[in-house]
Amino acid sequence: MATNDSTFSERRRGERVLLRIPLKVHSVDPGGPHINEEAVAVVVSRYGALIRLSAAPKVGATLEVLNGFSQEVEKFRVVWASAEMREGRHDIGVELIVKRENFWGIRFPGPGRKA
Repeated sequence: MATNDSTFSERRRGERVLLRIPLKVHSVDPGGPHINEEAVAVVVSRYGALIRLSAAPKVGATLEVLNGFSQEVEKFRVVWASAEMREGRHDIGVELIVKRENFWGIRFPGPGRKA
């Protein structure tokens, strides 16, 4: 793993939902690895997601993500990356750079929700 589990679990601030959302992911950082691929979100929260990519961006990299259902685009920061591949892809933890409750098309319960 690129980071220890306790650090990753501290970043989990809200409810997570298991589902599959098709994505298109593009790297934004100049000088970083070029990423332009279809991916999938497998776990989402109001703050970010766990996505699966064949590329392995570095922690701190900025990714532009297109939600395949809504066709909306947001920027995310990579906060965690698996060292090993699973089913031919890396698990990548990302967080929204600008918090936006409805990017995933889900209404999350609890704190953080705007009335």
